[in-house]
Amino acid sequence: MTDQSEAPPASEYPAPEVREAGGSLPWFRLLVGLGVGLGVAILVVLLVAPHVGKDIRQATRAATQPFWLLMTMLALAVLLLADAASLVVLVRRLRRGVSVFWSGEVAFESHLVGGATSFGGLEIPYQMYLLRGLRLSLSEASSVVLIKGLVHISVLVGVATIALLPFGISIVTPLQRYIIVAVLGVLVVVWMAGAVWLAKPIGVGLLPLRVRRWANDFRHATQTLRDGGPRLIVPLVLLQLVYWVAMFSLIPLILHALGWRGPLAPIIVGQAVLQILMPFSPLPGGAGVAEFGYLGLIGQSVPADLVVPSLVLWRLCTWIIPMVLGAIALGIRTTRRRSVPVADTC
Repeated sequence: MTDQSEAPPASEYPAPEVREAGGSLPWFRLLVGLGVGLGVAILVVLLVAPHVGKDIRQATRAATQPFWLLMTMLALAVLLLADAASLVVLVRRLRRGVSVFWSGEVAFESHLVGGATSFGGLEIPYQMYLLRGLRLSLSEASSVVLIKGLVHISVLVGVATIALLPFGISIVTPLQRYIIVAVLGVLVVVWMAGAVWLAKPIGVGLLPLRVRRWANDFRHATQTLRDGGPRLIVPLVLLQLVYWVAMFSLIPLILHALGWRGPLAPIIVGQAVLQILMPFSPLPGGAGVAEFGYLGLIGQSVPADLVVPSLVLWRLCTWIIPMVLGAIALGIRTTRRRSVPVADTC
């Protein structure tokens, strides 16, 4: 006989047994945020390129280069899957029975929420909320999101520091150079402080009991992930490298689809710096900063008539399409949740 006290593995659950997250989303706030972000993005383009209508028509050139357009879509698919796989690797380290598909859905849905809120305001708590539905505790969910985010930004900053090296390909301004150095310095301090605190949690005893318990649980969950050693860290870093390689290939592929052929180094370095600058925008999707940054960092390296068309296609790939896929993932999960029969409690 099966021991009834033993809980089945997470993969046997038909769906997360939590309040439906889709129903709790502040849809009005998401729509308003998305509308404001799109409005600012369009306004920036109109101010910088008043003949935007003529320029956008140049985007039809991409239809004459189907191979490069297909490669662009392939790179987008690779980066989205690599991002989802990073989350799956961390989740399954803590809960081996969790479905790969369900944990991957969390990453896709986060693109919807993060792309429609200021500073990605709901993205982190939303991911933690969904991860708890996959049988992760609050501390485990926060550990997964935090470690994934730190590895994500660490790999990016590592690539962006290439712009500081005297290779003759740097296109950053002195201000942008200072920003990169500052971000790199903050990242090093965070990594060092976090490592010291996890080894010796100074000040935990002064916290309220509830917070102290959460901190201890967080340390335990983080230690579990750290105990994974190279078998966990190496795949995670490799997946993030794949993500950023695919991300940095988007603009060159888009430009090739538009008929451009030119040096790739300034485009790649400029995009790495742009990815660091975008989070400084208070608007959804990095609106405003993304457009100004693109026009300033990428625009000077390509023909003037291709700047706006490539910008529009790039924002479509990195902002709109991920949100659409996130909405589809949310719809699938909502439909699956509603299709699960309710057990008769009588």
